[in-house]
Amino acid sequence: MTKFNKESFQNADLRQLIRIDEFKMAQYYFKPASCIKDYFAALKLVQDVYIEEGYVNADDSSCPCRILENHFFEKTIVFIGKKEEQVVFTVSLFPDSSNRLPMDRIYKKELDHLRSQGRMIGEVGCLATHPEFRDGSQNILMHGNKIMLKYAMEHLKLDDLVITVNPKHALVYKEILLFEEIGQGEIKAHPQVNGNPAIAMRLNLHEVKEKCRHFYQNNPLESNLHHFLFVKQNDTLQLPENNADQCNNYSRFLAPLISQSTYNSLSI
Repeated sequence: MTKFNKESFQNADLRQLIRIDEFKMAQYYFKPASCIKDYFAALKLVQDVYIEEGYVNADDSSCPCRILENHFFEKTIVFIGKKEEQVVFTVSLFPDSSNRLPMDRIYKKELDHLRSQGRMIGEVGCLATHPEFRDGSQNILMHGNKIMLKYAMEHLKLDDLVITVNPKHALVYKEILLFEEIGQGEIKAHPQVNGNPAIAMRLNLHEVKEKCRHFYQNNPLESNLHHFLFVKQNDTLQLPENNADQCNNYSRFLAPLISQSTYNSLSI
């Protein structure tokens, strides 16, 4: 059985604050973006939220959407959460490839260390929730996390998820989502988010299920992430059974619509 360092999880009270209310999610559904309308809506939501948070300087950006170079790669997936027909949540998953990952720009040494162990990694990025749907609960975020995690583990068979987060959010990722810092917790200015500070984190996908069970097993169901992520079935999550259906159509949708001059101005 995997042993965990409890000293890394001293703020257990945070895990008691989780509340997932399934009844409030009856009108929502989560899926991979599969049409040009959903792609634009998702990445426009990211751009709008990043401008609001100061991660993008609106005066310096001529692109209405947050489009990274990695969005054009074959295995990239953009997940969306919708309430009826409105996109209210999105997160992108960038599987590693010969083209590398966005966070290689500042944490290449740390990612190369994982690669040297033969580990398949994927970067989580472009995460945003529509401001009008932030009600203080974790409902939308946790459903979005679940579909992305399920896809990474069951479809892509990844070993690790990696992410860069603002240090002010690091505690949530460590204590609630059970990520761990890599790169000795070094904080760096991230050029892709307007020079804001970033810290690199990793989620070992071979340990996360047992880790969740260990830290959440005594919580009531509404705050038990192990039950929600790995036991409960959700009709709100829509992943096709055939992995071939999940090829990235992003470049097919957008390449004919984006001129080279526009592409040069994208947020990459």
